[in-house]
Amino acid sequence: MKKSYTYAAALAVLLAAAPFASASDDDKAAGPSTTVTGCVTTTNDGKSFVLTEASKDMQTPPKTWTLVATGSVDLTKYANHKVEITGSSDKADASATAPTSSTAAGATADTKLKVKAVKDISNSCS
Repeated sequence: MKKSYTYAAALAVLLAAAPFASASDDDKAAGPSTTVTGCVTTTNDGKSFVLTEASKDMQTPPKTWTLVATGSVDLTKYANHKVEITGSSDKADASATAPTSSTAAGATADTKLKVKAVKDISNSCS
């Protein structure tokens, strides 16, 4: 009888720990948190959004991010706005060197950024 309680207790501990284990696996797959400042535009098809990162110097071409809204984030109200976006990029996408999609300006989007929060900086991109 004592063995039954021991097995039941061990099973309860394993079942209680399972959600924590899967949550940490999801966090690892999402990659580290990233904050990027730039201009949000729509793609040529008008269905997706891209952030063109503000260039730190004139020598480096700006990096573009394909934005993926998560939770209750509504990217439509930030189109053609300068914003600061906090999110995470997929490890596989972040390591990719080939462009994955085209933007309205004809540039290419390098990585996907899963948007967690948006801070509106300016109502225009200039």
